[in-house]
Amino acid sequence: MRRGALVLVVAAIVSVGAYCIYIWSATHTAQAMLSQPEGQLEWLRREFALNDIQFAKIKQLHEEYRPKCDAMCMRIAEANAKANALVASSHSVTPEVQAAVNESATLQQDCRRQMLQHVYAVSAQMSASQGDRYLKMMTSRIVEPGLSHDSVVSQDGGSGR
Repeated sequence: MRRGALVLVVAAIVSVGAYCIYIWSATHTAQAMLSQPEGQLEWLRREFALNDIQFAKIKQLHEEYRPKCDAMCMRIAEANAKANALVASSHSVTPEVQAAVNESATLQQDCRRQMLQHVYAVSAQMSASQGDRYLKMMTSRIVEPGLSHDSVVSQDGGSGR
C-alpha cells in the first residue's frame, strides 16, 4: 500500500515537473521577446516578415501614435467615469446622463477612427500580401471590438451565427 502511494506521488511530481518544463520551453522565446523594450514591435517584425526599412518606418509610426493613443485612452476613461457616476446617482436617463453617455460614445468612435488610420498607415509599409493579412487581423478587432471577426448579430433572436 505504501509503495503504491509512493509511486503515485512520484508520478505526480514528475508529471507536474514535465508540464512546467513544457510550458517554459513553449513560451520562453515569446516571453523573452515581449520583455524587451520593443517586444511587441519585435513580434510584428517576425509575424509579418518585415525588413529593417519597413520595421524602422513602422516603429516611427508607433512612436508618433502612442502619445495620441494614450491621450485618447485617458479622455475615454474620464468620460466613462463621469457617465458611470451620473448613472449611479440617477434613477432615470436625465439630459446629463444622456450627454455623458454620448460624450463617451463619441470619444470611443474617434479613438476607433484614429486607430484605424494608424492600422492603414502601418499596413502601407508592408508588402501587399502581409499588409492585407495585417489589415484583416487588426480591422476585425477595431470594427467590432467586442465580437469575434466571424460572428454576426442574429436577426431572429437565434444563435447569433
